[in-house]
Amino acid sequence: MKEHKLAAIVFTDIVGYTKRMEADEEATMLLLERQREIIFPLVQEFDGEVIKEIGDGLLIMFNSANKAVRFSIAVQERLKDEELTIRAGIHIGDVIFEEGDVFGSAVNIAARIEPLAPPGGICISEDVRNQIRNQGDIITFSEGKKNLKGVNEAIEIFKVVNKMFAESESVPFFRDIWRRRVVQITAIYLALAYSVRMLMSLIVGEYMLSPHLVDLVWFLLMSLIPSILLISYFHGRRGVTHWTRWELIGLPTNFVAAILLLFFLFQGKDMGAITTTLTMHNEDGEAVERVVLKNEFRKNILIFNFENISGDTSLDYLQYGVPALMQMDLSQDLFINPLTTKLFLSKIRDAGYEEAVGLPITLMKRYADQRHYNYFVCGDVKKDGDEYAMDVKVYETALTKLLDDIHLGGKDPFEMVDKASLEIKRIVGINESQIASAIDLPIAEMFTGSEKALYFFSRSIDAESRNDWIESNRLLELAIHEDPSFAIANVAAALSYLNLGNLEKASDNLTSVMNYLHKLPERQQFVAKYIYYVIELQPDKAMAVLKMWVELYPDDIVGHATLAERYGVKNLFNEAIVEYKKLLALDPERFEILQTIAFYYMKLGEFDSSLVYYQNYADALPMQSQSYRNLGNYYQTMGDMEKARESYEKALLVADMSELVSIKIDLAKISRQTGEFSRAYDQCLDALNDARGTQDSAKVYGAFEDLCLVRGQAEQALAYYEKKLVEYKKFLPPRSYNVYQIFTINIYAEAGKEEQAFRKLEELDQMLEPPLNKLPPFGYMMIYAEIGQAEKASQAMAGAEDIARGFGEEQLMNNIYYTGGRISELTGKYADAIAYYRKYLENNADDYSIHTNIARCYRKLKDYNKAEEEILINLKHRPFSPKANYEAALFYLEQDENNKALQYLERAVDIWKDADNEYVIAGEAKAKLAELKGV
Repeated sequence: MKEHKLAAIVFTDIVGYTKRMEADEEATMLLLERQREIIFPLVQEFDGEVIKEIGDGLLIMFNSANKAVRFSIAVQERLKDEELTIRAGIHIGDVIFEEGDVFGSAVNIAARIEPLAPPGGICISEDVRNQIRNQGDIITFSEGKKNLKGVNEAIEIFKVVNKMFAESESVPFFRDIWRRRVVQITAIYLALAYSVRMLMSLIVGEYMLSPHLVDLVWFLLMSLIPSILLISYFHGRRGVTHWTRWELIGLPTNFVAAILLLFFLFQGKDMGAITTTLTMHNEDGEAVERVVLKNEFRKNILIFNFENISGDTSLDYLQYGVPALMQMDLSQDLFINPLTTKLFLSKIRDAGYEEAVGLPITLMKRYADQRHYNYFVCGDVKKDGDEYAMDVKVYETALTKLLDDIHLGGKDPFEMVDKASLEIKRIVGINESQIASAIDLPIAEMFTGSEKALYFFSRSIDAESRNDWIESNRLLELAIHEDPSFAIANVAAALSYLNLGNLEKASDNLTSVMNYLHKLPERQQFVAKYIYYVIELQPDKAMAVLKMWVELYPDDIVGHATLAERYGVKNLFNEAIVEYKKLLALDPERFEILQTIAFYYMKLGEFDSSLVYYQNYADALPMQSQSYRNLGNYYQTMGDMEKARESYEKALLVADMSELVSIKIDLAKISRQTGEFSRAYDQCLDALNDARGTQDSAKVYGAFEDLCLVRGQAEQALAYYEKKLVEYKKFLPPRSYNVYQIFTINIYAEAGKEEQAFRKLEELDQMLEPPLNKLPPFGYMMIYAEIGQAEKASQAMAGAEDIARGFGEEQLMNNIYYTGGRISELTGKYADAIAYYRKYLENNADDYSIHTNIARCYRKLKDYNKAEEEILINLKHRPFSPKANYEAALFYLEQDENNKALQYLERAVDIWKDADNEYVIAGEAKAKLAELKGV
């Protein structure tokens, strides 16, 4: 009777049975007996049934695939120490059971699978694999789809591996990796991924897209490698379509992890175009459209002086000339923001490099880091006969990594710079298509093609850096004589004449520049126009040029910085802050801007905002002494001297030698403001001993001057002031030096030397060229106000106010507001005086000394509540200000609070105990104390 049932069929045979029979028939027959002894009990143990023996093989039936597979694994484990080796094939399906035998396709398929198994191995069909897939301890590997004899469709075959064997046999595993084509498929994937990256680079360059897109695609492709490994492992052989549990878990996990990684790496990065198109209207109302580069994608390159290694000192000019040429050449490219060391040559010399060449790479990196330039360039140049040779090194700043070393030679230094600039663009990552589309005129057309003109121009840079303004100006004129179309030399000459105070000559040079504006990069044309209008005393046009500049180039850092500075000069601090914040948005690593914003918030009296920005600067640059000096200055202004001292002492810990003097002066100021005058004097002496140059010495003399003024020693303060002037003359441009004297002339009057002050002003009046010769009224009004000549002070003040309005520099009005208050007091107009002082405070909220003046005016007006409020503001922040203490004493005397008055009066007199006999206010205080004690 036939019976149909679902059964798992196992076919086995002995490996090498036929050969064994031929070699030793008797021994081989014993293997059959051994097979029965081992396998039959195991069949019973797993509830199976041996249907029949077929030669050396067995046909075995089980009622489940799980038992059939576990039986086969148990057999292999049992035989591992036996001479007997068998292979097994397993399939599950419908069988016909008749008279103790089985028939059907399931039997045939199992018989066809068995030969596919390796010696000692087990192969199963896909149907069996599906039955046992949830058995975690049974490991299977796909062998791909196989065409079996007598079976219509290919069947996927799996090899069963004992978990214990799989963990211990590493060599077969790697062979299996190769068989599954994991290595081959992964290699092909990597090659394709690299090709995609190259293609993406071409697309990015061609269509001016964000270079971050290349990195995004590359990181995505690389992060998917685990998925490629999984897929190739399980599907590397032909015909395998079944998805494994490992894939169903691993692939989504890999995808999610890749997305999270990309989000972390590229969050906040601009993935769009690297340029933006702006439409605006110029001063004539015409629509102007400009394509500008987003600042994130600009390459900032700091160019150091090139060293002349030829031994011929006549070629030293190339040390400055090559960087100047290179800066101008690179500035044509929208993608590059180049800078030379011209602006900080004095610092390089103070560091011990007198010729500003030969700096170690670590120091160059430091200068680049401080200015937030992501690349720096250095090199050397020489000449042998009529052949030049140039070596140019390009470094990446963050890792101090040498990106490339360019070697150039030729007879024309201008052509060599053109070639060097082109290579630098490539080295810093400018795309070839972007290079091809950029304006790149030969430097001989942009700068000058005359080696003589270059010689004089380069030497002028050296002379200017040594504060030899007259020699620098002479050399610039010689350069212009050699090449009248040398536009940038004309701009430099105009600035030189401006520094010398000769605005007429400066104007002449800028007029020449206007004829050659086409030789300047467009942005430098705005610079030239701005200077021109400033010199021509057309402040409204100068401001209009700046506004147009930043409208046309909204990402131009120099434009926004110049406009912000102009707002500051006009006392428009809120507008200046807005511009500086735009600068920060364009370049978040311009950390010095944080200090400037904090400074303006201080001026506006928004002290909490100021502290936030000073703290942001410190957080960004925790190892720079300036971070702690800023905080020290803030706390000192707010009257928290302990915190201020702590901050300055932290600054000392991270300062280098060039910063020590300034920090020691800061600490001396704290000692002065806490009444420790002897300590302050010793700290100033210590700072003077550490002074490394004229600028350090000038700072120390200024600190001594302030200390003496507080103590009423005006004559000694004047002596230090004059020592400071000697040092200033060595490094300040003549114009700045002379203007400084006008606005600090009041110290002569404080020392009782008003006649000397008038003579000095007369000398300055003769020295200054128009329109700076209009500035002396500022000096006269201050002196007249100091010596009590109100009418003459008023006349001088009227002229000074006209000048301030004409220059468009409302910062000058601060002097007028202060002096207006003094004049109003002299004439008994105390309400007017308060109004002037309040105007002054609007722009100088951090100058607490002015509250003493306001308190004095309220006292004179008998408004005692407001008088007390004002004087206490000053005393809270400056408890050892002798003038504030004296005013408090006068106030409390009028209130008949003699004990309070005595307390403040004694402090004032103690501070002034060594004051000059001619120092009037100190004499008054001493007399008042004697009177009070007498009473």
